[in-house]
Amino acid sequence: MKLRKMLAWLTAMAMLGTAALATGCGSEETSSSKAETSAAETEEAADAADDAEVDELAEDDAESGNADDETAAYADALAGTLWLGMDTEYNCYAMGFNEEEIVFEADDGSSASGYWGVTAGDPTIYIFDDAELTNQIASIPWSYDMENDVMILNNNVIMAQADNYSFSDAATAMQEMATAAKVQEYLQGTYWVGTDDTSASAISMSSDTLEIIELSQDGTLDQGSFLWSMDYDTLNAYDENYNLLASFGWDISEDGSELQLTSDGESIVYTQVSEEDANAVVEYLYSAMGLEESAE
Repeated sequence: MKLRKMLAWLTAMAMLGTAALATGCGSEETSSSKAETSAAETEEAADAADDAEVDELAEDDAESGNADDETAAYADALAGTLWLGMDTEYNCYAMGFNEEEIVFEADDGSSASGYWGVTAGDPTIYIFDDAELTNQIASIPWSYDMENDVMILNNNVIMAQADNYSFSDAATAMQEMATAAKVQEYLQGTYWVGTDDTSASAISMSSDTLEIIELSQDGTLDQGSFLWSMDYDTLNAYDENYNLLASFGWDISEDGSELQLTSDGESIVYTQVSEEDANAVVEYLYSAMGLEESAE
C-alpha cells in the first residue's frame, strides 16, 4: 500500500472513530454504512491524487528529457568554440565552450568559469562550479539559434563566433576585443563612401545600426539598414531578427580616414566624409559612377 493510500486509510479510521462517538445514539447499521461510504470516498480521492502525481512526474520527466536533449545538442554545436561581442557602450564579452565547461570574460574585469547548463524554455545560461550542476555560481540572459549560428548575450549583445580562437583563448581574445571596441566607438556617427569596378556605395554607422546606399553601373540605387557588430577582425551585418547576412574583414588606417572592408577576397576602401558631405552622398555616388542622377 502506497504511503498516500495508507494515510488516507488512517484518516478514514480516525473519521470512523469520531463518527461512532458523535452518533452514539443512532443505530449501529447506520453508523457502519456511513463509515464504509466515507472510507470509499477517501480511497477514490487518494487514487485520483496518485494518478495526478504520476501524470505530474511523467510531465516533469518529459520536460527534463527535452532540456537534456537541448543541452546535448548545444554541447555538440558549441564544443571548442569561442564567441565575442560588444554592446552599444563598447563593453566587450568573450564566452568559450567545450562539451561541459564554459569560460566567460568581460573587459570590466569580471570573469567566470565552470560547467554550464540550460533548461528548455528558460532563456538563461547557468554556470556551476561542479560537473553535476548542483552549485550555481552565475547566470546570464542568453539565447542561441543553432540553425542560424547566432548567439545573443544579455538580451542585446550579438555574439559572433571567433574562428581563429577556441575555448582556451578567451583571455587573449578579450585583449584583441579591446582594440575592436575602440574602433567601434570611433565609427559611431561616421559616414563613408567608396567605389569598385561595378558600383559606388556609402555607409553610415551609429549605435547598432549600419545603413548603406549602393549605386550599380546600370543606375540601380539600393538602400538597406542592418544591425551590426564587430570583433577584432570581422564586421558582421544582421537583419532585425539577428540572422547573419554578411561578414567582412576590416582594417582602418592609422589616421582613421580610410576603412577597408573585404569579402570573398575582394576589398573596397571607403573614405570618411563629413556629415555635410553625406547629405549629398547620392549626388556623389552618381558622379563617381559617371551617371546622371534620375529625376526621382
